[in-house]
Amino acid sequence: MSTDQNKIIAREFFMEQDRRKGPLSPELVAPDYTAKIGSNPLMDREGHSAFGVAFYTGFPDIYHTIDDIVAEDDRAVVRFTLRGTHTGNFMGIPATGKRIEVSAIAFQRIVDRKVVGLQAEFDQVGLLQQLGVIPAP
Repeated sequence: MSTDQNKIIAREFFMEQDRRKGPLSPELVAPDYTAKIGSNPLMDREGHSAFGVAFYTGFPDIYHTIDDIVAEDDRAVVRFTLRGTHTGNFMGIPATGKRIEVSAIAFQRIVDRKVVGLQAEFDQVGLLQQLGVIPAP
């Protein structure tokens, strides 16, 4: 596959998640897919879908803005920003009505036009500060 095709798949991965409100697209994700996101435990496809649903439950209007994509061989790196409003329960945190803007980066491995692995980091502390759960500096 070309790096241009991998960039398209990498972008579509997040756009489909926004469209589907959390569940991963079986057309874009391999059956043996695994994900490691922040400090969360390793997840399979179903676990990542449930994680996504939890985010969209807490932030129903959340969406990804793709800031940059770099691809080489079977890898793509996506830098993005999550924006949304905390209007639902999120991981035990009652709705605050606060807007959030969180930076993130995700490394994807793509094989046969499907994402087989994802390693992502996002500003977890910044998210909690924006929600008022922990004090901002």
